[in-house]
Amino acid sequence: MAKASDAVYIISVAAEIVGMHPQTLRVYERKGLVDPYRTPGGTRRYSQADLERLLLIQELSNAGVNLEGIKRILELQADNKRLRSQVDRLRRLLEEAEARRGGRGSTLLRIHTTTKRPLPDIRRENPFA
Repeated sequence: MAKASDAVYIISVAAEIVGMHPQTLRVYERKGLVDPYRTPGGTRRYSQADLERLLLIQELSNAGVNLEGIKRILELQADNKRLRSQVDRLRRLLEEAEARRGGRGSTLLRIHTTTKRPLPDIRRENPFA
């Protein structure tokens, strides 16, 4: 959800900026795809992050992804961001712990942070061929 200080666009302005109808934004909110800030009077206010999310939703929709698929993609992106943040935090904590121990300790961190190998391609035979 957007913070009150970030949410500055009313629904008609937000819709115009992203090139959508205000009713479309309401549908997206009902489906849980976007969660604009609500003023105490109940008025929707959209932030720049909300607008970027709406543009991504539009892009995915234009690519043929249905609303449930879009919702799942957005959830996976949020999970990925959260997990990356946790990994970064754990790496920092491990580095701090190793520094307190005088640099002695796990080489595991050094291996994992320096070696970024791509995942191997998995070739599957087409069962319909």
